[in-house]
Amino acid sequence: MKKIFILAVILLISKPVFASIDTWFNTNPRKDYEKEITLQKVQSDVYDKDGIKIEKNVFKFDYSYKEGIPYEYIITNNTEQDILLKGVDSDYHANKNITRKSHWTRVNVRNLKYWQTYIPFIDDYHGFKSTREQTPYLYDFPKNYTIKKGENIRILAMGLHLDKIQNVTFIFNNLDGNEMKINF
Repeated sequence: MKKIFILAVILLISKPVFASIDTWFNTNPRKDYEKEITLQKVQSDVYDKDGIKIEKNVFKFDYSYKEGIPYEYIITNNTEQDILLKGVDSDYHANKNITRKSHWTRVNVRNLKYWQTYIPFIDDYHGFKSTREQTPYLYDFPKNYTIKKGENIRILAMGLHLDKIQNVTFIFNNLDGNEMKINF
């Protein structure tokens, strides 16, 4: 019994460690999401400067509203040359960023605070709906992605602050090698 308890404690302690290291356990590679978002849009904002246009749309989950806030970023390259999206940095998102930080393990821990997780059939139904709804928003942020002239990229993210709109920092490189950071 003592060995099982020690093993359980080690697994609970090591879970945040696995979330911060780029291993097979924490790999959730980026995928393009082509479907239309059917969630309720709460806010929309646009950044347009130096030929880079970023549209940020904030939505509200139907079932996972207690676990995070979904974001959609559409980055359009209106410059005269290709640019490289070196990476995305964030403070408190479920997605893995360029500094290899991820808080996706906290999404599951938050779910344990609510009564639905302790009733068998309601938990299965609520958990299935919640997981299906938030899955597109949990993929890693893109790294070293080239955005060609006139093209765009769509990035979905899940912010974990429930009471405020979060910003992320986009790190770009142009062909000249100049690095540009946009906090939006």
